[in-house]
Amino acid sequence: MEIIFDMRKSDRQELIEACIHLFAQELKIDNKKFNLLVFANKEIRNVHNAHGMAIPLVKGCFALGLDPRMKFERLVETLAHEMVHIKQFVTGQIEQKGRSTYWKGKKIIKSKVSYYDLPWEIDAWSKEKVLAAKVFKFIEQEYEKVNKKSKKSSSKSDSVEGFVES
Repeated sequence: MEIIFDMRKSDRQELIEACIHLFAQELKIDNKKFNLLVFANKEIRNVHNAHGMAIPLVKGCFALGLDPRMKFERLVETLAHEMVHIKQFVTGQIEQKGRSTYWKGKKIIKSKVSYYDLPWEIDAWSKEKVLAAKVFKFIEQEYEKVNKKSKKSSSKSDSVEGFVES
């Protein structure tokens, strides 16, 4: 997997890249050969009524678009959701052939199915929170480590100050 960014370099981009790698690993597509173009576009929310979108471009190349105005938690959840769609494209679970969409080989007429009843959306929604929770858990663990270290160092400095004063 190769990730190409079309957005301003920032701490947020580093977070996005780390999440993509974690989600790809969890979804078992981290060793697959494909290119992923990640871009930010404020119009995604207005045009598609979504926080993000995943689309196939050409064989082996996919795009993941994000509304850059999302808050942290929503960003992580959206990345998780869209990475499930990337997995679906990479593994061939979902295929676009012309204007037709196929799920696991079966043609799905999107106009006859509610968004929430589309099989690829059911799959993405069912995995989104579980994947995002892995990021939140990791951050919580790192925060606890830092907090423990700072408590230890402050108690050591208190004892050193007490020793020096004696």
